[in-house]
Amino acid sequence: MIPETHFDTMPRTVSDQAAYWFALLLDGSETENDRKAFARWVAEDPSHLHAFDEIERLWNGSSSLQIDANRNLGRRAFLGGTIVAMVLGAGWTAHRFHPVADIRTASGERREMVLPGGVKAMLASDTSLSLVAKQGVSGVAIHHGEVWFDHQVAGANFFVAATGGTTWSEGGSFDVANYAGTTTVIAEQNGLVLRAGGTMKPVQAGQEVRYGDGWASDPREVNVGNALAWRNGQLVFIGERLDDVVNILERWQNDKIIILGDALKSRKVTIVVDLDRSRHVLDALSTVLSIKVDQFTDYLTVVRAA
Repeated sequence: MIPETHFDTMPRTVSDQAAYWFALLLDGSETENDRKAFARWVAEDPSHLHAFDEIERLWNGSSSLQIDANRNLGRRAFLGGTIVAMVLGAGWTAHRFHPVADIRTASGERREMVLPGGVKAMLASDTSLSLVAKQGVSGVAIHHGEVWFDHQVAGANFFVAATGGTTWSEGGSFDVANYAGTTTVIAEQNGLVLRAGGTMKPVQAGQEVRYGDGWASDPREVNVGNALAWRNGQLVFIGERLDDVVNILERWQNDKIIILGDALKSRKVTIVVDLDRSRHVLDALSTVLSIKVDQFTDYLTVVRAA
């Protein structure tokens, strides 16, 4: 049953109730009565725990809380702090505070700068990098995020390291993005050489290549203007899956966006996003895609079929 104190605000479906509880606990504004009501809700039906665990899995990428309804749920979930500490501690924001990074950008920020040696760079939102050198050549290591480089320094090579691979430039413009263990390299002007996955791959202008720990794709043609539109304050999506769109939107804002349902995740989206108004994108799509968007807190938005 729905706890009496939450009768007016509690959604009716189990999945929505789970999202409600997750958002309340994530916000950190819950009371002791809220915690007791949450424990009662979990104990009422096994489907409640399953739904809550699914929300947590979607948030964190894996079920890390391992809540057991037969234990003292309130004490276990809140021992030493609120649930937000447990979830965020699992890695959602850890990359933003890389301990050895020399340069960082905040969420939503774009920053232009000139690196030592004269290479120009534009850093995307939530990016961290360090200044490094190899074999007497200056370069950077991208810990997380995306950077566009304009390498026009005569007679000086430059490199970018990320996820175990290295991109080498003799001059030109290019982009390197490192997210979730996969690095994407785009050659905009002039070619590059990628050393990754035990191989060396030339990347021509207008091509992209992706790589990770021990592997590297073959170069393929890419729409450079669309891929690098973020430099001009836009994100361009042409026939992209909704979950891929959401993954990129999350790079430019603080909140986590959860999509309920595999069918909805695979819906195709074509849209141009103004980065200064990116928080309104899902609302704009709600009518076109027949989706419902619920923003529970500044940190959690849930998208589901209408």
